Amino acid sequence: MVREISVLPEFEPTELESPRIRAFQYEKTLQDELQAGTLTAADALELLEWMLSIRVFEEMILALRMQSFEPLREMGFEYRGPTHLSLGQEAASVGACAAIGATDYITSTHRGHGDSIAKGYAAIRERSEDELREWIGDPEAAELSGQELRERGKAEHIFRTVAELFGKEDGYCRGRGGGMHIADFTSGHLGANAIVGGSLGIATGAGLGCRYLENDRLVLCFAGDGAYSNGIVLESLNFACQAQFTNDLADRRFGLPVVYAIINNQYGMTGQQRGEVTGVDFLARRATGFGMDAMQAEVVNGMDVLAVRDAIARAAEEARSGQGPVLRELITYRYQGHSLSDPRNEYRARDEEAAWRERDPVATFRKQLLEAGVAEQEELDELQRRVEKRHGEAAIRAAGSPDPDASEVTRYVFTDSTADHVPERFAHPETCGELPLPERKNDTITFKEALLEALVGEMARDERVVLYGEDVADYGGAFKVTKGLLEAFGRRRVFNAPISEAAIIGTGVGAAMLGLRPVVELMYSDFEFQAGDQLYNQAAKWHYMSGGQTKVPLVVRSSVGAGKGYGGQHSQALEAHATHTPGLCVVCPSTPHDAKGLLSSAIRDDNPVLFVESQALYNERGEVPEEEYLVPLGRAAVRRQGADVTIVAWSLMAHLMMEAGRVLAGEHGIDAELIDLRTLIPVDMQTVLNSVRKTGRCVVACQAVRTGSFTAEVAARIQEQAFDYLDAPVGRIGSADAISPQSEVLERAYLPGVQDIVQAARQVCYATG
Repeated sequence: MVREISVLPEFEPTELESPRIRAFQYEKTLQDELQAGTLTAADALELLEWMLSIRVFEEMILALRMQSFEPLREMGFEYRGPTHLSLGQEAASVGACAAIGATDYITSTHRGHGDSIAKGYAAIRERSEDELREWIGDPEAAELSGQELRERGKAEHIFRTVAELFGKEDGYCRGRGGGMHIADFTSGHLGANAIVGGSLGIATGAGLGCRYLENDRLVLCFAGDGAYSNGIVLESLNFACQAQFTNDLADRRFGLPVVYAIINNQYGMTGQQRGEVTGVDFLARRATGFGMDAMQAEVVNGMDVLAVRDAIARAAEEARSGQGPVLRELITYRYQGHSLSDPRNEYRARDEEAAWRERDPVATFRKQLLEAGVAEQEELDELQRRVEKRHGEAAIRAAGSPDPDASEVTRYVFTDSTADHVPERFAHPETCGELPLPERKNDTITFKEALLEALVGEMARDERVVLYGEDVADYGGAFKVTKGLLEAFGRRRVFNAPISEAAIIGTGVGAAMLGLRPVVELMYSDFEFQAGDQLYNQAAKWHYMSGGQTKVPLVVRSSVGAGKGYGGQHSQALEAHATHTPGLCVVCPSTPHDAKGLLSSAIRDDNPVLFVESQALYNERGEVPEEEYLVPLGRAAVRRQGADVTIVAWSLMAHLMMEAGRVLAGEHGIDAELIDLRTLIPVDMQTVLNSVRKTGRCVVACQAVRTGSFTAEVAARIQEQAFDYLDAPVGRIGSADAISPQSEVLERAYLPGVQDIVQAARQVCYATG
């Protein structure tokens, strides 16, 4: 909904044309590059060294699994991690990482050892000597300088990489991530991803962050051919290509600075891209469906490190100048199977593999170095020996390095940090118009007005807070919670997103990694399933999997719509699903006062937060202070003191619990203590346990279907920690174990209400044990 752009009925006969996509245009040799001055001899040797390093590293993993890696055989070390090797793909990783800046970012894949090694080497090359000494962190490095210091840095990089694959505390991610999730945020590596295509949303969001921060950086997103049939990938490409970033709606016309590199090694796992599982010859054709310029897509010989370097360098220049996003398809080949448990001869021919090995990126580039007179054979052999020695020593050191402390298994699941202080650069930003503050009636505002007041306060306080989602801008959201924010803060900070729930959350993760504090909206909780991977595998896990290197200060607003006759796909209360993934905070307010205070706290928290709102409460009124205040996460509220029974609830059921308490006291003489949990993760069990030890009886109520709901978790903990105090079994209330129906009669039978709470409380009070 954008009034500035009219969409009119235009039905004149025409033909739609797509831009031509260039393929395999690079025809230069190393000698050509040297003569043109676009590459030095030292640069060329460095490219070979990086490729050799990846080759030796992957061959080491192969040997480890075959128990034939000599440096570790005598130690009796057994490697137990994944074996997704990138042998044959070295030119793609090296050429691409060599073509971007040291402070640029990458995201990678489960087959991303090579990407990580290349990005780390690029960072070591560009760091000053003081920066390199600090990064190494070894007092002995303080005495080193020049090439000796650089060699020490390379050794440290390979050690930390191997240590991470071995699950060691000294690994890049402290052994929490492993090879499929390796990350080094100090070098701009935002993480490899074990979910096929899982990093595309993160990369796109990081590009959004670069655009917003105007930091002159870009994101290089590696993903395989299999990913480019995946939903999050297609959603992310569409998100990145939105016209509102470059047309008259934009605060500045600047496309997302993202370079998408398809690493097409011909096979997903065993599925063949060309001729079997897609309908196109080259995946670069996908780009014509997202950008009028086809994302300036090109198909590149991914076995030629110089061709890759050239293509990515041009793409980087385009992205950095605001002409992004850009897509490159790098055609390469995976010598091994998907993993070492994959007998590749079952789905591909030997002559096919042999043909690709004839174009081996390491061997062909080594030959060019000799032909161009850059080095003699003995020099190249010495380089090979030096790389092998570096890797062997790193493996021995990593195998003998300490394991993580078993008592710290939950360390890094959550961070305890919050944005109490706003950096001066972002504090109290200018606004575009009048702040949409609600008018109070008898000191009260509605629940949704309280949410708006929290958003206004946090956005006025901290420029890093941005808001986007479905229809949140001009329209103000489906429930008008965000009405007026666009006019107050402008489209730079408040904008509509496509109906792409996975991309909405995935981009929020990437933007949060870069330092923004996104608040994204999903119209209904039911749509969380569309975004499940990005919420549960990405947002919730990256602080842990990175070993605490990054934080994800992301708020996902979601609403529960039961009670309106909307049926089974717009009515579910799904908060229990979120509580089952460690790393994600879950907030469920029931009053306008808590809605404002908890949302403010959620935005300032450095953990990802799922903020669940009940649509049935949006128009409920309550007293809310005008000034800023916070309601802490993880602290329940005792709404009413009592002696006979404890009732625990959250969200809408906490609201209904109050009426049930009045009925119990007035009609049945039961003095109920009423506890509103407010947040499920972290959960304040101590307040609940203290109450149960006093009353001896408890009922836990929620709106979700009873089986598998969070009521079971609360009841289980009560019975584990306060069993001796109970005079009756803990009662549980939830919706019927059915699909939310459209019929009003059936929906009333499906949903729990005040009388269900009253009946359950009476039952536990009159139980005789």
